[in-house]
Amino acid sequence: MKLVVYLYFSMIVLGVQAWPSVKRSFELFPNPAVPHNVHTVSDCMHVASEAGDYIFKKLNPLNSALNREAVLLELEAAGAAGMGVVPGEGAAASGGGGGAGAGAGTAADVQELQPEVCGLYVMGEPDTIVEITMKHYDANCETGALMAFVDGWELNGEYFPGIKDHHRPLEERVYEFCNNYRQWPRVSNKKFFRSSQNAALLQYRIPVRGSFVANVRFHKITQPCNVLVQNTAAMYKMSNFGQARNCTISALFPAVVSLASLRIGGKSVRAQPKVNYDCQLPSDRLEIGGSAGLDAIGMELASAVCGASSDLGPEQAIFCGVSTVRLVSSGRYQNQAAIVLRKADVPDMEIATLICAL
Repeated sequence: MKLVVYLYFSMIVLGVQAWPSVKRSFELFPNPAVPHNVHTVSDCMHVASEAGDYIFKKLNPLNSALNREAVLLELEAAGAAGMGVVPGEGAAASGGGGGAGAGAGTAADVQELQPEVCGLYVMGEPDTIVEITMKHYDANCETGALMAFVDGWELNGEYFPGIKDHHRPLEERVYEFCNNYRQWPRVSNKKFFRSSQNAALLQYRIPVRGSFVANVRFHKITQPCNVLVQNTAAMYKMSNFGQARNCTISALFPAVVSLASLRIGGKSVRAQPKVNYDCQLPSDRLEIGGSAGLDAIGMELASAVCGASSDLGPEQAIFCGVSTVRLVSSGRYQNQAAIVLRKADVPDMEIATLICAL
C-alpha cells in the first residue's frame, strides 16, 4: 500500500515539473527574446529608429509660471531702483520704454506657456512597417490636450507619403484621441496602431500636464512601396508589383542618385532597349527631383526616366531639402528599378541637375 501511494505522488510531482516544458513545446508563435529598451522623449521633435518604450511626462507648469512672474517683478523693481524711480512709475518716467520692455517679457512668457504640438517621429528599415502600442496615456480632453497617430510623417502641413500617393485617404491615416475623464464607465486607454510603410508619427499637444508610454515595434513586409530614407548610402529596389500605384523613396537631405538597373514602361527588356531621361506624360516613368517639403506631388522635376537597362547609369545630384525618387505606374507593366542613393557633398555641385531655392 505504501509503495502504491509513493508511486502515485511521484507521478504527480513529475507531471507538475514537466508541464512548463510541455506547454512551451505547443506554443505556435513563441516570442523571441528581444531586449527591452526604454527611451525618454525630451525633444519636441523626437526621431526614433529603435524598438522599445518611449516615455513622455509633463508636470503642471503652474509653479514655474509663478516663479517666472516673480522674477519679472524683481527685475522691474531692480531696474526702477537703478534709475532712481519708484517701481510702478517707471513707464511714465521713461516715456513708456520700461513698460514696453516689461510687456515684451510678459508676452514672451505667455507665448512659452501656450500649448505646442510635438511629435514622436518613427522610422524603420525600408522593408518594415511601424507598430505603436499606447500602453498608457494621460491627455485630458478638458484641458485641450490631444494626441494623434499619423500613418506616415507630417511636417509643416505636408505628408509623407503624399496624399495622392497613399492608398488610404487622409482622414483614415490620422486618428485623434484623448482622455475623457467624465465618461462612465471608463474605457481602456490602451490603443494599437500600424503604419503602411516604414514611417509613422505620434503627435501630442499637452498644455498643462500629462504623460504617455508608447511601445514601438517593427515588422518585416515583402512588398514595400513608400520608403523614408535614413541611411546616407545604400541601394534601394522599387517595384509596383504589377499594380496601379505610385511608390516614393524620399531622403531628408540633398542626395546623389544613380540607376543601377531599370525596366519601366515595357513588357520586356527587348521592348525598350534604351533608357530615356525625358519621358513624357502620361507614360509609366521614374521621376527624380526634390522639394522643400515632404509631399512628392509638389517636387521640382530633374528627370523622368523610362526604358530598360542593366548598366549603372550616370549620377545626378539633387540639392534640395528633400530628395525624391517616385515610381509612377499605370498597372499595365511590371515596373522595376534599383536606385543607388548617397548624401550629396560640395564637389557634387558639378553633377547637379536640380538646385532648389532656399
